[in-house]
Formats: sequence, C-alpha cells, structure tokens
Amino acid sequence: MTGVETGRPVRGIILGIDPGTTGMGFALLDPAREPPTVVDRGLIPTPKNGSAGERLASIADAIDRLIAAHRPVAMAVERLYFNRNARTAMRVAEARGIALVCAARAGLEIAEYTPQEVKLAVTGSGGADKGQVQRMLQLVLALDAAIGQDNVSDAVAIALTHAHRADFAAAVARTQ
Repeated sequence: MTGVETGRPVRGIILGIDPGTTGMGFALLDPAREPPTVVDRGLIPTPKNGSAGERLASIADAIDRLIAAHRPVAMAVERLYFNRNARTAMRVAEARGIALVCAARAGLEIAEYTPQEVKLAVTGSGGADKGQVQRMLQLVLALDAAIGQDNVSDAVAIALTHAHRADFAAAVARTQ
C-alpha cells in the first residue's frame, strides 16, 4: 500500500526506479528535506554479454543492496507503456518485475506511474520532453547541474512524483 492510497505522506526514503535491462536507473530521494534531497542516484549496470537471467540476477542483487544500504520505505516505478518493439517491451517488463519482487520482499510500499503522470507531476505538462524534465528537476531539487543520464533523471522524477502524490493525498485526507 502506498502513501497515496493511505492518505499519509511518505516518511522516509523513496526508491525511484526507471526499469531497463541494459541499465536500470535508480534514485533514492529524501522527501522530508526542503527541498527534497537526492541521497543517491545512478545506473544499475548489467553484464553486457550476459544472458537474460544473468542480467536480471545482477539487477536483483543491486536493488537488494540499495534497499539494505538506504532502507527506503517506498519504491516508485515507471508503469510499462505500450512499446512498438515487443522484444524490448518484454525485456523491460522482466526488469520491472525484478524490481517489484525486490521491493515486495523488503516490505516496501509500491507505487506505479506512467511516463505521462511523471512528466505532468514534475513539469506541469504530460507532453514534456526529457530536457524539460531534467531542467525542472534541477530547479525543484536545487541541483548544481541537470542530471544528464535519461534513465537516472527519470528515476529521480519518478521518486519525486511519488513524494508529491503522497503529500497531496495526505492533505486531502486531512480535510475530510
């Protein structure tokens, strides 16, 4: 159950995940600070010539290590959207599934957001491009520079979206 569903703000670190098999973007966001603070971020590498199973195992190991090291309370992950390339969509879905299993095993709250929901939450437009998202993250999070890696900036944006949604749901719940 997420902070959005319970009407409670997220109290603790949020793990944002942008799924992929050639590199999974991750971000750990502390929404309690002002502005919210990126505690860690990066790209989970996978063995370039590894089998599908080896790639997924390396993703699982890395996510388990991130969860153990940072103790997030929630994971926000990009919801899979239709992709013209079925093979790519299947691989991304597998990686996404690994992230969901890791979060569930750790007892994290799990939230899913479409790319359009994330763009809307971060920029005010569901049709924003990656550069607009990166520039807005730099402003909102008071970063020295924009996050240039697409998968990493997407993971930060997903975590920030969850923080905003949970705060909004909590504010609505307080009025009822």
